[in-house]
Amino acid sequence: MSSSPQSQYIIQSAIFTADRLPGLDASEPVDIKGAIAELNIHESVELPYLTGSVALVDGVMFKGIFGIKGSERLEIAIAADKNSKPVIKKFMITGIAKNVSANERTDVYVLTLMEEHAYASSVIKISEAYTGKPEEIILNIFNSHLNKRLIYDAGFAKQQRMKVNIPYWNPLHATEWLRDRMAAASGSPYFLYASFRDDNIRLEDLETLLTRNAWNEDFPYSYSQTAHSIVPDKISPSQPRADLMHVKSFSADKIESTLRLAQSGAIGSEFKTMDVTSASYVTNKNHDSKVTLNNFINKIDTNQDINSSIGYDHNLKIKNRDIGSLNSKVFSSVVSSSLFYEEDGKTPIAGYHEENKQEALYKLKIKSASLRAILLNNVFSITVPGQVYLVDDLDIGIGSTIALNYASPTQDEDILKIGDLNIDKDRSGKFLVYRTRHTFITGEGTYNVKMDIVKLTDKTSTGSV
Repeated sequence: MSSSPQSQYIIQSAIFTADRLPGLDASEPVDIKGAIAELNIHESVELPYLTGSVALVDGVMFKGIFGIKGSERLEIAIAADKNSKPVIKKFMITGIAKNVSANERTDVYVLTLMEEHAYASSVIKISEAYTGKPEEIILNIFNSHLNKRLIYDAGFAKQQRMKVNIPYWNPLHATEWLRDRMAAASGSPYFLYASFRDDNIRLEDLETLLTRNAWNEDFPYSYSQTAHSIVPDKISPSQPRADLMHVKSFSADKIESTLRLAQSGAIGSEFKTMDVTSASYVTNKNHDSKVTLNNFINKIDTNQDINSSIGYDHNLKIKNRDIGSLNSKVFSSVVSSSLFYEEDGKTPIAGYHEENKQEALYKLKIKSASLRAILLNNVFSITVPGQVYLVDDLDIGIGSTIALNYASPTQDEDILKIGDLNIDKDRSGKFLVYRTRHTFITGEGTYNVKMDIVKLTDKTSTGSV
């Protein structure tokens, strides 16, 4: 069931093993690829691991013979065709989500999956003290506890050396806690994530991600039946570009809420820190996201601005004041400076919550939270053909940017003749791939990718459809 002559992918193998069954080792692998009816793999820039599910058709008493205890391993190899390099992912089976009897002799089991290092992290705890910059501590944790390679740009984050104590947390919780402490000079937040296409963990900031060119800049995804039918170019000798670059579906939920952003403090807020050691206050009177967002947009594209309908309405006035000048939320924290010292016992070193003699860095916390909230104020979901995500030499997938053209929702022929009005500016442009679900359906031989995509402004259009 893993493939057909017209299949858009090949499941080369799906090796099932379990520590409790010593006979199931590398010398006698149990390949269950023929039982797979559907496979889903999920990735997110917010998670340093993959999750998934697999639907198995059991007509040979597989579960009765081997059993499913939520402790088994499944190594899956997927390729574009028999001559392609496969993507190999190693999962732990975490349980049975659903069991349905197709008939009196056949059962269907839906098993939940999680990458091995995330499974291991869930069942161990660490209680250790670390000293260094946040990214260095994250690297240390991945190396010493999870045996995973971390890729990051050293020195780009603005945070200084600090000392932290991890109080019996699992390793991934600790790394995500440290990630939330990080910001670049522009306030750019950081993401710690795993990719479907390789086994590395990446630590990258939003500015770096959005500065990259869209991998399909020369052949944007298109949500337009007309464009789908007229594009003649080819990505490969056997696959028309139009077949691979059309958007099958487009949707959005709970978007464009200025009120939600204001309530979270993303638009206008204040930051206060009390140092109990010196009884002093650090206060940033007001954070206006209009300034933060405008500066950030200029960092990633000097030709852009925030006069956009996709972010929020920064011109809204409440009691004759711009909404950004109001402190809709006060962020406060209590810190204790001079709590930690370097090895010389004399030089103070910051803890997790304070900035040693660098008070300006406190405001980066608000900027980072604000940019992340604004980014997620408009999340669009698209479904596209998945074959290109198995191509080895393309730098695509989660954390990359894509170009998308969405036809204007009008039937007015005069408007359609005007190139600039031929596309919907909110739903077109360069988007960051924030979250994906890779779906392989063996009976149909189809491979689709559902993406949640995000952007900060509508000033990134890619041309007419």
